[in-house]
Amino acid sequence: MSALTFPLKLSVIPFLWRQRLILLFVIACFVLPLVTAWWLLADNWRPSSSAQHGELLNPAQPLPSLRFTPLNGRPWNEAALSNHWLMVYVGGATNCDAHCRTALYDMRQVRLALGKEIVRVNTVLLLDGMPGADFREWLAAEHAEMLAGVANTEIRNAFLQAFPETDQVGSWIYLVDPLGNLLMRYPTTVDPGGMLKDLKRLLHLSKIG
Repeated sequence: MSALTFPLKLSVIPFLWRQRLILLFVIACFVLPLVTAWWLLADNWRPSSSAQHGELLNPAQPLPSLRFTPLNGRPWNEAALSNHWLMVYVGGATNCDAHCRTALYDMRQVRLALGKEIVRVNTVLLLDGMPGADFREWLAAEHAEMLAGVANTEIRNAFLQAFPETDQVGSWIYLVDPLGNLLMRYPTTVDPGGMLKDLKRLLHLSKIG
């Protein structure tokens, strides 16, 4: 009996190994994409201090839920903020002066210059109070795609106090990643071309949002 079964057992061994290899291959097909995504999300898509035109926040800081009262009176659009890259301008006054309007213009032009990637990025204006009708009409005409509203002190301070050295309110454009982390800030005097280069690089490397 043992002489007859011995060759049979030997023939079963390669078959079992083939089955195990197939199982390992199937598992790898599911695991490798997850590992790759984790690797990208962890740190590798973030710009280095020598490869960006703004001020990098290291480590990136999670923001509270970005909620505000829209200036246009429409319901708050959560989908427009979640899973998107955001360029955020935090204004200190209820009305937007010439300095503020230049920053909003630069944000709009950078976004438009992204081409097909524009759907991954939104621009946001946060104020500390409801502005007058004239400004709301100007904003609707010039920046119809911009998400604008009145934010509470907690949300505004999350931007203003995140960096070691804080300057005057209204002096910075902030960059938020799709995971809700404050990543960088740019002075409003920055060359928009440099901000565009940084954003294109991030969109290319991250593949999120």
